[in-house]
Amino acid sequence: MSAFFVRTITGLFLVLVIVGAIIFSSLSYFALFAAVILIGMIEFYGLARRLKIRAQYFPGIVMGLLFFLANFLYAIDYIHQDVFLVFIPLLLLVFINELFLNNRRPFTDIAFTYLGLIYIALPVSLLNFLVFQTGLDIPQGNQTEALFEPINYLLQPSKEVNYAPGILLGFFFLIWSGDTGAYLIGSVFGRRKLSPRISPKKTWEGFIGGTVVSLLVAWPVSLLFRDIDLRDWLVISVIVTVMGTFGDLAESMFKRSIGVKDSGKILPGHGGVLDRFDGLFFASPVVFAYLQLIN
Repeated sequence: MSAFFVRTITGLFLVLVIVGAIIFSSLSYFALFAAVILIGMIEFYGLARRLKIRAQYFPGIVMGLLFFLANFLYAIDYIHQDVFLVFIPLLLLVFINELFLNNRRPFTDIAFTYLGLIYIALPVSLLNFLVFQTGLDIPQGNQTEALFEPINYLLQPSKEVNYAPGILLGFFFLIWSGDTGAYLIGSVFGRRKLSPRISPKKTWEGFIGGTVVSLLVAWPVSLLFRDIDLRDWLVISVIVTVMGTFGDLAESMFKRSIGVKDSGKILPGHGGVLDRFDGLFFASPVVFAYLQLIN
């Protein structure tokens, strides 16, 4: 079986899983991106180990998942923003824990533990604010019902819980169209290297082609998902192609410094979670900031 065929089948399967999970319900959305954080941080800390950096696996991953959960609950207006103050002592616990580990480069280990949170957990957590546009009103009269409301909320159909995945789906469609356009056009017309030191296969022709394809796809996306207008989709298409390219190059730079080709083997023909979501990690915060500015 050719590598191209394996890569294509895996890519189609991944698209179906992502689109299906986002459309099905808020629970499947939550499970999908919690898995992205979990596997992505495992891969990131595992790569750091190859550099003899002993990032704190368990505290880092637990904080990453808790941060995603906190943002999810805050986005549905179930918890107050003051809950995020809990993360101040949690972050300091990384320093305290390092005191008892007797590692040779403690501050490098601490820095990489935090970097996993900033690089993976933060961008994925911001996706919550792309799918939840309004809050959840909890009845005040029945405290028993209020106690179980988060569970009930997660299990309800998406249309009943103010779950609006249109912007997130459009976001992914633009990323994928840009990546596909860059790959196809770069393969045929690519001559000028975009960053030969970091990623020799990327070309300026591919980057420009991917941007044009993403801009073209913005029009049908704006017809499918009317949460925002065409102008905003065009801006987002530029953001995801530019920042997605930087995210790809940043991950390539990290892997090159270690001497590995892929971040993992969970996705045949594609590598790991970091390899497939590297563009999202850079594009998500900028798209979030843009949407906050226009609202």
